[in-house]
Amino acid sequence: MNTDTRPVLVTGASGTTGNEVVRALVDAGVPTRVLLRDQTKATKLRSGIEIAIGDFGNRTALEATCRGARSAFMTSFDHPDQIALQKNLIDACRKEGVGTIVRLSASSAAPDSSSRAMQLHHVGDTQLASSGLGHCILRPSWFHQNFLTYCPGGRLRLPAGDGRIPFLDVRDIAEVAVATLTKPGHDGKTYLLLGPALLNHREVADILTEATGRRFVYEDVAPETWRRESMAAGMSDDVAGQVLEIFARVKAGQSAISGGDLPRLLGRPGTTLAQFARDHAAALVRQF
Repeated sequence: MNTDTRPVLVTGASGTTGNEVVRALVDAGVPTRVLLRDQTKATKLRSGIEIAIGDFGNRTALEATCRGARSAFMTSFDHPDQIALQKNLIDACRKEGVGTIVRLSASSAAPDSSSRAMQLHHVGDTQLASSGLGHCILRPSWFHQNFLTYCPGGRLRLPAGDGRIPFLDVRDIAEVAVATLTKPGHDGKTYLLLGPALLNHREVADILTEATGRRFVYEDVAPETWRRESMAAGMSDDVAGQVLEIFARVKAGQSAISGGDLPRLLGRPGTTLAQFARDHAAALVRQF
C-alpha cells in the first residue's frame, strides 16, 4: 500500500509513455500530478489526477509544479533547446526538494553514435547524472505501441531492411517507471529495457496478421523514398534526416541487442509482440 501522500510529477503525460506511466501510477494508488502545456489535453487523462499547466521554458511555473512532489518522471522530447529546457526542470526539482528524477532515454544513447538523436540522449543522460540529484535513467528500445500508427492500410513502409530490434511494450516501461519513482534502491542506476525477442519488420507484419486476422505487410523502401513521403505528410527535413540516421543503424544490425534489465526488474519476461497485438487488435485494425 502506498503511504506517501506526496504526488509523483509526470511530464509528457499526453504522450505514449507518459500517459501509460500516469495510468500505472493511478492504478498503484500513487498520488499523481501531470505537467501539461495545453489544458485541453487534460480531458484525455483519468479523473483524480492533479493538473499543472506550464512548460519547460517557464521557470516560475516549473517551480510551482515541482513544489511538494516526491519524484518526477521526465520524458525526452525533440527540441533544438532540449538540454537547456531539461536543465530548467532539474533546477526546479532541486529548488523544490524533489527527491528523484527518472529520465526516459533510449537504448542506443551514446556519445559516438552515428545518430544525432542518440548523441543528444547521451548528453541529456549525462546532464541528469551529474546534477547531484537522485536519479534513474531508463533506456528502452523501440515500442510495440509504434505499430498502432506505423501501419496505415496494414503497410509497414520503412527503410529498415532486415534489421532486428528488441521491441518492447510501453506498459512494461511504465511498470518499471513506477518502481523507480516510488521505491528505494534505484538511485544512480541506468537500466537497459529490451523486449523478449529480436524481430525484423517482416516478422512483425506476420505477428500482427496472426493476431488480427487482417493482412499486414512490410515494404522495405529506399531511404530517400521514405524521406520524400514523410516530408509530403508534414515531417520536416531535419527530423526526417534524424529518423533516417536511426533506421540506418537498424539496417546495419546495430539495434540487434539482447539481454538488459527488464526481466529482473519486472520479475517476469517482457510482454511479447504477439500478446500486445492480441490486446490491441481492434486498434491495429482501425488503420485499415
